[in-house]
Amino acid sequence: MELIPSFSVETWVLLATSLVLLYLYGTYSHGLFKKLGVPGPRPLPLFGNILSYRKGICEFDEECFKKYGKMWGIFEGKYPLLVITDPDVIKTVLVKECYSVFTNRKIFGPLGIMKNAVSVAEDEQWKRIRTLLSPTFTSGKLKEMFPIIRQYGDVLVRNLRKEAEKGTSIDIKKVFGGYSMDVITSTSFGVNIDSLGNPQDPFVENAKRLLRFDILDPLLFSVALFPFLIPIFEVLNISIFPKSAVNFFTTSVKKIKESRLKDIQKPRVDFLQLMINSQNSKETDNHKGNQGELGRHRAVLKMCRKISRQMGI
Repeated sequence: MELIPSFSVETWVLLATSLVLLYLYGTYSHGLFKKLGVPGPRPLPLFGNILSYRKGICEFDEECFKKYGKMWGIFEGKYPLLVITDPDVIKTVLVKECYSVFTNRKIFGPLGIMKNAVSVAEDEQWKRIRTLLSPTFTSGKLKEMFPIIRQYGDVLVRNLRKEAEKGTSIDIKKVFGGYSMDVITSTSFGVNIDSLGNPQDPFVENAKRLLRFDILDPLLFSVALFPFLIPIFEVLNISIFPKSAVNFFTTSVKKIKESRLKDIQKPRVDFLQLMINSQNSKETDNHKGNQGELGRHRAVLKMCRKISRQMGI
Protein backbone atom coordinates (compact mmCIF):
# COMPACT_ATOMS: atom_id res chain seq x y z
CA MET A 1 0.00 0.00 0.00
CA GLU A 2 2.97 2.29 0.47
CA LEU A 3 3.41 2.32 -3.33
CA ILE A 4 0.07 4.12 -3.70
CA PRO A 5 0.35 7.89 -3.08
CA SER A 6 -1.50 9.01 0.00
CA PHE A 7 -3.80 11.50 -1.69
CA SER A 8 -6.87 12.90 -0.03
CA VAL A 9 -10.33 11.69 -1.04
CA GLU A 10 -10.98 14.94 -2.90
CA THR A 11 -7.78 14.50 -4.92
CA TRP A 12 -8.70 10.93 -5.86
CA VAL A 13 -12.19 12.06 -6.90
CA LEU A 14 -10.73 14.87 -8.99
CA LEU A 15 -8.22 12.52 -10.61
CA ALA A 16 -10.89 9.91 -11.38
CA THR A 17 -13.21 12.57 -12.80
CA SER A 18 -10.42 13.92 -15.02
CA LEU A 19 -9.64 10.44 -16.37
CA VAL A 20 -13.32 9.77 -17.09
CA LEU A 21 -13.70 13.11 -18.89
CA LEU A 22 -10.52 12.44 -20.89
CA TYR A 23 -11.85 9.00 -21.86
CA LEU A 24 -15.21 10.44 -22.91
CA TYR A 25 -13.45 13.16 -24.92
CA GLY A 26 -11.33 10.58 -26.71
CA THR A 27 -14.14 8.13 -27.47
CA TYR A 28 -17.42 10.02 -27.84
CA SER A 29 -17.24 9.98 -31.66
CA HIS A 30 -15.94 6.42 -32.01
CA GLY A 31 -19.42 4.93 -32.38
CA LEU A 32 -20.23 6.92 -35.53
CA PHE A 33 -19.31 4.36 -38.18
CA LYS A 34 -20.88 1.53 -36.21
CA LYS A 35 -24.19 3.42 -36.21
CA LEU A 36 -23.89 3.99 -39.96
CA GLY A 37 -23.05 0.34 -40.63
CA VAL A 38 -19.58 1.17 -41.98
CA PRO A 39 -16.93 -1.46 -41.12
CA GLY A 40 -13.48 -0.60 -39.89
CA PRO A 41 -10.75 -1.41 -37.36
CA ARG A 42 -11.54 -0.84 -33.72
CA PRO A 43 -10.20 2.56 -32.55
CA LEU A 44 -8.30 3.01 -29.31
CA PRO A 45 -9.48 5.61 -26.78
CA LEU A 46 -8.00 9.03 -27.53
CA PHE A 47 -5.59 7.68 -30.20
CA GLY A 48 -8.11 6.23 -32.63
CA ASN A 49 -6.23 4.27 -35.31
CA ILE A 50 -3.16 6.53 -35.47
CA LEU A 51 -0.85 3.96 -33.90
CA SER A 52 -1.62 1.58 -36.79
CA TYR A 53 0.26 3.98 -39.08
CA ARG A 54 3.50 2.73 -37.54
CA LYS A 55 3.44 -0.22 -39.95
CA GLY A 56 3.14 2.25 -42.84
CA ILE A 57 0.07 4.11 -44.11
CA CYS A 58 -0.01 2.21 -47.43
CA GLU A 59 0.41 -1.14 -45.66
CA PHE A 60 -2.36 -0.24 -43.21
CA ASP A 61 -4.70 0.79 -46.05
CA GLU A 62 -3.95 -2.41 -47.98
CA GLU A 63 -4.66 -4.48 -44.89
CA CYS A 64 -7.99 -2.69 -44.35
CA PHE A 65 -8.93 -3.06 -48.03
CA LYS A 66 -8.43 -6.81 -47.90
CA LYS A 67 -10.43 -7.07 -44.69
CA TYR A 68 -13.27 -4.55 -45.19
CA GLY A 69 -13.66 -4.09 -48.94
CA LYS A 70 -14.03 -0.85 -50.92
CA MET A 71 -15.05 1.38 -48.00
CA TRP A 72 -14.20 1.53 -44.31
CA GLY A 73 -14.00 4.00 -41.47
CA ILE A 74 -11.03 4.89 -39.27
CA PHE A 75 -10.31 7.54 -36.66
CA GLU A 76 -7.40 9.92 -36.34
CA GLY A 77 -7.71 10.70 -32.68
CA LYS A 78 -11.40 11.42 -32.30
CA TYR A 79 -11.92 12.56 -35.90
CA PRO A 80 -13.67 10.11 -38.25
CA LEU A 81 -12.22 9.43 -41.70
CA LEU A 82 -14.20 7.59 -44.35
CA VAL A 83 -11.82 5.77 -46.70
CA ILE A 84 -13.18 4.99 -50.18
CA THR A 85 -11.56 3.03 -53.01
CA ASP A 86 -14.50 2.81 -55.42
CA PRO A 87 -13.50 4.70 -58.63
CA ASP A 88 -17.02 6.07 -59.23
CA VAL A 89 -17.30 7.49 -55.72
CA ILE A 90 -13.79 8.93 -55.93
CA LYS A 91 -14.71 10.62 -59.23
CA THR A 92 -17.80 12.12 -57.62
CA VAL A 93 -15.79 13.51 -54.71
CA LEU A 94 -12.76 14.77 -56.64
CA VAL A 95 -14.38 15.82 -59.93
CA LYS A 96 -18.16 16.03 -60.16
CA GLU A 97 -18.92 17.66 -56.81
CA CYS A 98 -15.48 18.93 -55.86
CA TYR A 99 -16.26 22.58 -56.54
CA SER A 100 -19.69 22.62 -54.90
CA VAL A 101 -19.56 20.18 -51.97
CA PHE A 102 -16.08 18.83 -51.26
CA THR A 103 -14.13 22.09 -51.34
CA ASN A 104 -12.42 21.82 -47.96
CA ARG A 105 -9.74 19.43 -46.82
CA LYS A 106 -9.01 18.21 -43.32
CA ILE A 107 -7.02 20.71 -41.27
CA PHE A 108 -4.03 18.71 -40.10
CA GLY A 109 -2.12 21.28 -38.11
CA PRO A 110 -0.97 24.91 -37.81
CA LEU A 111 0.11 25.79 -41.35
CA GLY A 112 1.49 29.32 -41.15
CA ILE A 113 1.84 30.95 -44.57
CA MET A 114 1.06 27.60 -46.21
CA LYS A 115 -2.62 27.97 -45.23
CA ASN A 116 -3.01 29.89 -48.51
CA ALA A 117 -1.89 26.89 -50.57
CA VAL A 118 -4.58 25.67 -52.96
CA SER A 119 -4.42 22.19 -51.42
CA VAL A 120 -5.43 23.41 -47.94
CA ALA A 121 -7.29 26.71 -48.47
CA GLU A 122 -10.99 26.64 -47.63
CA ASP A 123 -14.35 27.89 -48.91
CA GLU A 124 -14.24 31.19 -50.85
CA GLN A 125 -10.48 31.51 -50.44
CA TRP A 126 -10.01 28.12 -52.15
CA LYS A 127 -12.42 29.05 -54.95
CA ARG A 128 -10.61 32.36 -55.51
CA ILE A 129 -7.18 30.69 -55.70
CA ARG A 130 -8.52 27.91 -57.92
CA THR A 131 -10.03 30.45 -60.31
CA LEU A 132 -6.68 32.24 -60.56
CA LEU A 133 -4.73 29.02 -61.14
CA SER A 134 -7.12 27.25 -63.52
CA PRO A 135 -5.90 29.03 -66.69
CA THR A 136 -2.37 27.85 -65.86
CA PHE A 137 -3.33 24.18 -65.95
CA THR A 138 -5.18 23.90 -69.26
CA SER A 139 -4.27 21.02 -71.57
CA GLY A 140 -2.43 23.42 -73.89
CA LYS A 141 -0.33 24.86 -71.08
CA LEU A 142 0.46 21.39 -69.73
CA LYS A 143 1.65 20.27 -73.16
CA GLU A 144 4.20 23.08 -73.10
CA MET A 145 5.83 21.28 -70.16
CA PHE A 146 6.44 18.06 -72.12
CA PRO A 147 9.95 19.03 -73.34
CA ILE A 148 11.05 19.61 -69.73
CA ILE A 149 9.57 16.30 -68.61
CA ARG A 150 11.18 14.50 -71.56
CA GLN A 151 14.55 16.08 -70.74
CA TYR A 152 14.49 14.72 -67.21
CA GLY A 153 13.17 11.41 -68.49
CA ASP A 154 16.41 11.09 -70.47
CA VAL A 155 18.38 11.91 -67.30
CA LEU A 156 16.44 9.22 -65.45
CA VAL A 157 17.27 6.62 -68.11
CA ARG A 158 20.97 7.55 -67.99
CA ASN A 159 21.03 7.26 -64.19
CA LEU A 160 19.31 3.87 -64.31
CA ARG A 161 21.73 2.66 -66.99
CA LYS A 162 24.71 3.69 -64.86
CA GLU A 163 23.35 1.80 -61.87
CA ALA A 164 22.55 -1.24 -64.02
CA GLU A 165 26.12 -1.35 -65.32
CA LYS A 166 27.38 -1.57 -61.74
CA GLY A 167 25.39 -4.77 -61.28
CA THR A 168 24.15 -3.77 -57.82
CA SER A 169 20.63 -3.41 -56.48
CA ILE A 170 19.13 0.09 -56.45
CA ASP A 171 16.45 1.86 -54.44
CA ILE A 172 13.77 2.53 -57.07
CA LYS A 173 11.82 4.76 -54.69
CA LYS A 174 14.87 6.99 -54.27
CA VAL A 175 15.56 7.11 -58.02
CA PHE A 176 12.00 8.00 -59.04
CA GLY A 177 11.68 10.33 -56.07
CA GLY A 178 14.66 12.25 -57.44
CA TYR A 179 13.12 12.25 -60.92
CA SER A 180 9.83 13.61 -59.57
CA MET A 181 11.68 16.27 -57.61
CA ASP A 182 13.60 17.40 -60.71
CA VAL A 183 10.47 17.57 -62.88
CA ILE A 184 8.38 19.42 -60.29
CA THR A 185 11.12 21.95 -59.54
CA SER A 186 11.86 22.63 -63.21
CA THR A 187 8.24 22.88 -64.34
CA SER A 188 7.30 25.01 -61.33
CA PHE A 189 10.21 27.43 -61.00
CA GLY A 190 12.33 26.91 -64.12
CA VAL A 191 15.26 25.84 -61.93
CA ASN A 192 17.46 23.04 -63.27
CA ILE A 193 18.58 20.61 -60.57
CA ASP A 194 19.89 17.05 -60.37
CA SER A 195 18.54 15.43 -57.21
CA LEU A 196 20.48 12.20 -57.69
CA GLY A 197 23.73 13.72 -58.91
CA ASN A 198 23.69 16.66 -56.49
CA PRO A 199 21.59 15.82 -53.41
CA GLN A 200 23.14 18.77 -51.52
CA ASP A 201 21.43 21.29 -53.80
CA PRO A 202 19.57 23.82 -51.58
CA PHE A 203 16.33 23.29 -53.54
CA VAL A 204 16.57 19.54 -53.03
CA GLU A 205 17.40 19.71 -49.33
CA ASN A 206 14.68 22.25 -48.50
CA ALA A 207 12.06 20.47 -50.61
CA LYS A 208 12.77 17.22 -48.78
CA ARG A 209 12.47 18.98 -45.44
CA LEU A 210 9.22 20.61 -46.51
CA LEU A 211 7.66 17.33 -47.65
CA ARG A 212 8.96 15.09 -44.87
CA PHE A 213 6.14 14.12 -42.51
CA ASP A 214 6.13 11.77 -39.56
CA ILE A 215 2.71 11.05 -38.11
CA LEU A 216 4.40 10.33 -34.77
CA ASP A 217 6.06 13.75 -34.73
CA PRO A 218 5.23 15.34 -31.33
CA LEU A 219 3.59 18.41 -32.93
CA LEU A 220 1.47 16.41 -35.39
CA PHE A 221 0.65 13.88 -32.70
CA SER A 222 -0.53 16.56 -30.27
CA VAL A 223 -2.66 18.21 -32.97
CA ALA A 224 -4.23 14.87 -33.92
CA LEU A 225 -5.14 14.14 -30.29
CA PHE A 226 -6.05 17.68 -29.28
CA PRO A 227 -7.08 19.71 -32.38
CA PHE A 228 -8.24 22.60 -30.20
CA LEU A 229 -4.53 23.40 -29.78
CA ILE A 230 -4.23 24.50 -33.45
CA PRO A 231 -5.33 28.14 -32.87
CA ILE A 232 -2.91 28.37 -29.92
CA PHE A 233 -0.02 27.12 -32.08
CA GLU A 234 -0.96 29.62 -34.81
CA VAL A 235 -0.90 32.51 -32.32
CA LEU A 236 2.54 31.34 -31.20
CA ASN A 237 3.64 31.23 -34.88
CA ILE A 238 4.31 27.49 -34.70
CA SER A 239 3.87 25.56 -37.95
CA ILE A 240 4.15 21.92 -38.95
CA PHE A 241 6.31 23.05 -41.87
CA PRO A 242 9.97 23.85 -41.10
CA LYS A 243 10.26 27.63 -40.97
CA SER A 244 13.68 27.68 -42.63
CA ALA A 245 12.42 25.67 -45.63
CA VAL A 246 9.32 27.86 -46.01
CA ASN A 247 11.45 31.02 -45.84
CA PHE A 248 13.86 29.58 -48.42
CA PHE A 249 11.12 28.97 -51.00
CA THR A 250 9.33 32.24 -50.22
CA THR A 251 12.54 34.19 -50.78
CA SER A 252 13.45 32.15 -53.89
CA VAL A 253 10.07 32.67 -55.55
CA LYS A 254 10.18 36.42 -54.85
CA LYS A 255 13.67 36.70 -56.34
CA ILE A 256 12.75 34.65 -59.42
CA LYS A 257 9.58 36.70 -59.95
CA GLU A 258 11.44 40.02 -59.60
CA SER A 259 14.11 38.82 -62.03
CA ARG A 260 11.54 37.83 -64.62
CA LEU A 261 9.59 41.05 -64.33
CA LYS A 262 12.83 42.91 -65.10
CA ASP A 263 13.80 40.61 -68.00
CA ILE A 264 10.52 40.18 -69.87
CA GLN A 265 12.19 39.56 -73.24
CA LYS A 266 13.57 36.11 -72.38
CA PRO A 267 10.88 33.46 -73.09
CA ARG A 268 10.28 30.90 -70.34
CA VAL A 269 7.92 27.98 -70.04
CA ASP A 270 7.07 26.95 -66.50
CA PHE A 271 4.13 27.27 -64.12
CA LEU A 272 5.54 30.28 -62.31
CA GLN A 273 5.86 32.21 -65.58
CA LEU A 274 2.35 31.20 -66.64
CA MET A 275 0.98 32.45 -63.31
CA ILE A 276 2.91 35.72 -63.69
CA ASN A 277 1.44 36.12 -67.19
CA SER A 278 -2.03 35.36 -65.84
CA GLN A 279 -1.58 37.92 -63.05
CA ASN A 280 -0.39 40.59 -65.49
CA SER A 281 -3.29 39.83 -67.81
CA LYS A 282 -5.82 40.18 -65.00
CA GLU A 283 -4.23 43.44 -63.83
CA THR A 284 -4.49 44.78 -67.40
CA ASP A 285 -8.13 43.72 -67.63
CA ASN A 286 -8.88 45.34 -64.26
CA HIS A 287 -7.18 48.55 -65.42
CA LYS A 288 -9.24 48.56 -68.61
CA GLY A 289 -12.36 47.86 -66.58
CA ASN A 290 -11.58 50.76 -64.24
CA GLN A 291 -10.92 53.04 -67.21
CA GLY A 292 -14.22 51.97 -68.77
CA GLU A 293 -16.08 52.58 -65.53
CA LEU A 294 -14.46 56.01 -65.21
CA GLY A 295 -15.47 56.80 -68.78
CA ARG A 296 -19.09 55.86 -68.04
CA HIS A 297 -19.12 58.10 -64.98
CA ARG A 298 -17.74 60.99 -67.04
CA ALA A 299 -20.43 60.46 -69.67
CA VAL A 300 -23.17 60.53 -67.02
CA LEU A 301 -21.75 63.72 -65.47
CA LYS A 302 -21.53 65.34 -68.90
CA MET A 303 -25.15 64.45 -69.62
CA CYS A 304 -26.25 65.83 -66.24
CA ARG A 305 -24.47 69.15 -66.94
CA LYS A 306 -26.13 69.35 -70.35
CA ILE A 307 -29.57 68.75 -68.87
CA SER A 308 -28.88 71.33 -66.15
CA ARG A 309 -27.97 73.98 -68.72
CA GLN A 310 -31.10 73.27 -70.76
CA MET A 311 -33.25 73.58 -67.64
CA GLY A 312 -31.44 76.76 -66.60
CA ILE A 313 -30.27 75.33 -63.29
